[in-house]
Order: sequence, then C-alpha cells, then structure tokens
Amino acid sequence: MPDQPQMVVYQLKIALRGISPLIWRRRLVHANTSIAELHHIRQLAMGWANSHLHRFLIYGKEYGSAYDGGMGFDEDPKQIRLADFCFRLCERFLYE
Repeated sequence: MPDQPQMVVYQLKIALRGISPLIWRRRLVHANTSIAELHHIRQLAMGWANSHLHRFLIYGKEYGSAYDGGMGFDEDPKQIRLADFCFRLCERFLYE
C-alpha cells in the first residue's frame, strides 16, 4: 500500500497584544490555507466584522488585501499559502 501524503495542520494561537487581561484564541488551520482565508478565520475567531485595513508581516514582508485608499501589496493573498512559509514550531508572525 503506498504511503498517504501527510496532511500538515498548524495550530495557531491568536493573541491581542498590549491589553490586559490577555485575549486569545486557538485555531487549527490546514497548511494549504491562503493568507486571504487566514484573514477571514482571524476575523471570525475574534468576532470582528472586517471593518479595518489589515496586513500580515511574515519574515519581514507585508501581505494582505489591497483596498482603495489603503495599503498595496506585491502578491495576491489568495495565492499565498501558509505552507509556502515552512513555519517551524513556535514561530511567530504579526497581524495588524
């Protein structure tokens, strides 16, 4: 029987910085999740309504969805997958 491809799932701890008491959520996301999908997962996890501009800062590069009057980005967030970053255990990235 051939080996089944391994499904990679990331366990993310989403924490709001600079507030007390700490507010956080834990989510499991598949490695094939796009940056655009992760934004929506984050919004749902925190009970937010997608009413603010946002960006991810990963390995020193900005990613996100461009909006009129807002930030622009080099790459399409629907095409960038978490697996593309090859995250290791306990690595962090920023969502603003």
